[in-house]
Amino acid sequence: MAIQELKALEGSNSFIRIAFQQDIPVTSRVLRLIDSEAFQRLKQIPQLGFVRTVYPSATHTRFEHSLGVYHLALRYIRHFQAHDNFIRDVSDEEIEIFILAALLHDIGHWPYCHPMEDMQLPQVPHHEHFAELAISSPEISSLISKDWSIPAVAVINFLKGEATNDAQQFLFRLLSSPIDIDKLDYLQRDSLHAGVPYGRNFDSNRLINGLRYCSESNRLSISSKALTATEMMVFARYVMFSEVYWHRTVRSATSMLQRSLFALRDRPPVIQQLIISTEPQFQSILRNSDSTGIAECLFGTKRKLYKSTYETNASTDPELYSAARTHGFEDLVAASNKLADRLNLPPQAVIIDAAPQQLEVQFNLDVIDEHTVTTKQLAEVSPVVKSLATDQFDHYVKRLRVFVAPEYRNLKLTRKALLEALS
Repeated sequence: MAIQELKALEGSNSFIRIAFQQDIPVTSRVLRLIDSEAFQRLKQIPQLGFVRTVYPSATHTRFEHSLGVYHLALRYIRHFQAHDNFIRDVSDEEIEIFILAALLHDIGHWPYCHPMEDMQLPQVPHHEHFAELAISSPEISSLISKDWSIPAVAVINFLKGEATNDAQQFLFRLLSSPIDIDKLDYLQRDSLHAGVPYGRNFDSNRLINGLRYCSESNRLSISSKALTATEMMVFARYVMFSEVYWHRTVRSATSMLQRSLFALRDRPPVIQQLIISTEPQFQSILRNSDSTGIAECLFGTKRKLYKSTYETNASTDPELYSAARTHGFEDLVAASNKLADRLNLPPQAVIIDAAPQQLEVQFNLDVIDEHTVTTKQLAEVSPVVKSLATDQFDHYVKRLRVFVAPEYRNLKLTRKALLEALS
């Protein structure tokens, strides 16, 4: 394979160093994309948003993460170069599309993007839409066309999961699967910067060496020899959600942001300003536009985070948890207002927070026993993974909470009052 970036992986005089002692080899054409305005903007888009309210050193950005994912894309492809059927089935052009997609996969992000998307409001488009706009912009599309001889639309379609052939379907799974390059990077990088060990307690080299290409099914599979590394990666994601991403204080700040944004849902120009902003601009715009006062508590000179006054999960109280789960974001706001009225509090003083309901721990992956030449699903050979993805995660990590303004932190809230508000 005569791909410049793969050659650079074997040794290059040009690289970018990011934590922790990771040298990212860059070719001149990759560097031109990195130097673009759209990519440089990622330096001002935090990777973890409100996680730094609990872990102050978690200040890394989408810029670093994008470089890390690009580096892993090269490592994955180098691993598959040892497989004759991969070299036979996958062209250099398809690999270059994959490399570009890995580098540019987060280029459409804006500050606090995921909390805004989780609200599922029609006024808030998904970041994939803005990635498409960025890649098709004159600056990026001309660089891709000139340096890579690939149309920008090919990268856009790849990121949208619109594979044109079997090879692209397989390569897309390297970017979106239980053991993809995105998760492999952010688990370790987020863990490093947060100062916790949870996301790094798995053998990434063993996992990469265990990757298998199945030309018959075009599926990404894993050797049974790397099963433990795979299980540990799935477990790392579970613990990172439990202890970092969905920490109680992080959820408090997230729910405050969402409630503040909800008040702006009928002001599209403001929403558009927020989406094209950097983080300091985002905070300033929201503080100046918010009528609830919540944004000032969140981003003002003196932080005043809401406090949890009630908390439960599907295991402890399945009826109550299920009642909240049926509510969309707008319904949760209505229930919050109803509860505040019952408690004789201002409507903005109460926020009912329910965790997003999508599956966070994936296990749709084949495990190959190369001695018996048999294939089974990861969930079949690893009851640990299946348990984490269902009982443990959905029943224990995902929680229903009621947050109140700090001056009402000693409020006693009954289950009956909350259930009636959700009814």
